[in-house]
Amino acid sequence: MRRAAVSVLLAVLLVAGCTCASDSVNRGDLNLVSLDDEWSLGRDLAAEVDAQVRPLPDPVVQGYVDRVGRALVAQTEMADRDWTFTVLDDPAVNAFALPGGHVYVHAGLVAAAGGPDELASVVAHEVAHGVARHSTERMVKAQGVSWVAGLVLGDNPGLVRQVAAGLVGRGALARFSRSDEAEADRLGLDYLAAAGYDPDGQAAMFETLVALRARRPLRFERWFQSHPLGEDRVEAAEAAAEALPSPPPRPDEDAAFEDVQRRVRPFVSSR
Repeated sequence: MRRAAVSVLLAVLLVAGCTCASDSVNRGDLNLVSLDDEWSLGRDLAAEVDAQVRPLPDPVVQGYVDRVGRALVAQTEMADRDWTFTVLDDPAVNAFALPGGHVYVHAGLVAAAGGPDELASVVAHEVAHGVARHSTERMVKAQGVSWVAGLVLGDNPGLVRQVAAGLVGRGALARFSRSDEAEADRLGLDYLAAAGYDPDGQAAMFETLVALRARRPLRFERWFQSHPLGEDRVEAAEAAAEALPSPPPRPDEDAAFEDVQRRVRPFVSSR
């Protein structure tokens, strides 16, 4: 029965592919997982990830990052989909996204950010991976359609748990290509500026991470494994930001971010 179901699903996927609007980020891309199936897969993976991690026990911090994430998602073509944003009680500097609109930010990254625009730039980057559907594209290319179909069908809980465990351990679902990272940078920068954040925050966050890595390399290991960062990427972010408007001063946002960092730092420094 399962083999027949997979065969039917594969046939549907191969015929339907990805139907994207003419102005969609994904127009022209071949993604053999439908958007509805991707969101269903995301719910399954998120349930397993949530069973293996610990959210930061501070509703103010959680609420702040959720607000930032929703402001960014509102600028995308997938604003009508369900998204979740979770801060993890983990001192490592990292962030990752699951298929289907689930974004996780480690407490260590919140503590490391140099301001609200820097933190928002990371969230925007992960949102962009989700909107561009990079995870399912990479999964199909790396594992094949049959393997991904087994995940989508949800009739192999062991496989879902295995994928989730690997994700928690590596801090990334898939190793994105340079073109994926460049696209996420570009889209994330657009979302950042459209949501009222300073687009210079992206390059500033890159520079912050490079500087901090020299002081505490182990805490930054997972970030640089899943987010390769070279000088060309920093320069591209700086050049792209020049074409985008800078927002007016936002003292309330700065104060809210400073309060969030004060709340996060005891969790990070005690580890």
